[in-house]
Amino acid sequence: MIDLNLVWIDIECPQCKYINEIQFIDAKSEKTVFCHNCKTIIQLKDKNASVHNGVEAINSALINLEKKFKKK
Repeated sequence: MIDLNLVWIDIECPQCKYINEIQFIDAKSEKTVFCHNCKTIIQLKDKNASVHNGVEAINSALINLEKKFKKK
């Protein structure tokens, strides 16, 4: 099964607009990352736990789908 926590996503630097890659787990844990272009410190925020809840909902749906395929 895919672990969505390890999936890489793009975020835009608020300072220089450079596209940086982070993993979902970084967003969930609200890590501090550095822009690879301008070296700005970016504090990740998971407002209303939307990343956390979204990843958990998708993982749950994938587990249920996997169970349905195993029943056949």
